[in-house]
Order: sequence, then C-alpha cells, then structure tokens
Amino acid sequence: MNDDLGLNPSPAEGNVARASEDWPGLWFSQDAIARLVVGRDLSVLQANAQAERLLDGAGPISIREGAITCRDRRTAGEVANVVTGAGAKSRFTVIGAAILVEASSLGEPDRGPVALTLRDLNAPVEIECAELEPVFGVTPGEHQVIVQLLNGYSSREIAETFGKSILTVRTHVKRAYGKIGVKTRGQLFARLLPYLAIR
Repeated sequence: MNDDLGLNPSPAEGNVARASEDWPGLWFSQDAIARLVVGRDLSVLQANAQAERLLDGAGPISIREGAITCRDRRTAGEVANVVTGAGAKSRFTVIGAAILVEASSLGEPDRGPVALTLRDLNAPVEIECAELEPVFGVTPGEHQVIVQLLNGYSSREIAETFGKSILTVRTHVKRAYGKIGVKTRGQLFARLLPYLAIR
C-alpha cells in the first residue's frame, strides 16, 4: 500500500522505501522558497512552483518559452551579469528593485548551470525560529516574545497580542537578552541568525 508520495513501509527493515528515487526532485518541487536552475544562456533547466508563481510575468523577470526574459534592457543586463558571473560562492543581487537573487554555480565556475534562489522583496517576510530553550535557557514565554521581536513587533504590540502587561513583556525581553548575551534588537537578530529561517 502506497501513500500519495509513493512511500511504502518495508516490513523487513522497518523503514520506508520510495518507488521513485527522485528525492532531490521531490524536495526541490516542494520547497517553500522560489528556486530554479538555469543555463548560462538563461534557459530554464528546472523551476519549482514557487519560482513559476514569482516569475509569472507581472514582475521585472518572467519565464517565457523555457527561458528567463526581462521587461527592459537594464533588467536583462542585471540578470545576465548575475548568471554569467555566478561562481562557487553565492552572490546576492537585487534585480529591478523587486527581487533578491542568490546565484551560485552548480558546476565549473564559468560553464556549469546556475542555481538561483529568488525572494520577492515586496512580499511579507516570515521568520521562523528554532527552539531557543535548550540552547540559551530561555523560558517558553521569553522565546515567544523574542520571536515576535524578530518579526518586527514592538513590546506594546506583543503585550496586546498576548494579553499581557507591557511590564511583563519588557521583563521577558530583559531576561532573554541577558541569557542570549545581547543588548539591542540588532545584536539579537545577528546573534540568532543561525537559528532562523527567513522566508
């Protein structure tokens, strides 16, 4: 008996086997981040659904007839520079003041295909945070307040959201800052960056 992903239990080994072994393709297609792989000539080799939605033709970049196209020459030049200049180390560029592009070569620096990760700069940002309790010793209440701070909310807004007093929220902030070893929101963000997923 298979589920909708083609997974079936293996009674002999007690683990799960997949009928189709395209795990990377499945992972790529279900990723919440817009990703695509392009050739150096801007031909689209593979794009996930999120990339196709982002590049649907309404913005400065789109996918047409299997290739990346741009609405104007300036944007076309920016995209071409990002793709042709991609190397082993990730490179970040803003295209058309609307899309943040991370580019890195998947093969030889000057010849191989290029992996692009795209972020719509006009879309709301979602920040997810790993559990901080075991790492820094913060309480669940402090963790909740820290996540809200990272999402850009003020102490007053956090108090209203959770039905707590402003004094309680400020106490959580002060104690959490002490445990994490920071003094400002900027330091907090920098210190917790390895523990965050930003979408």
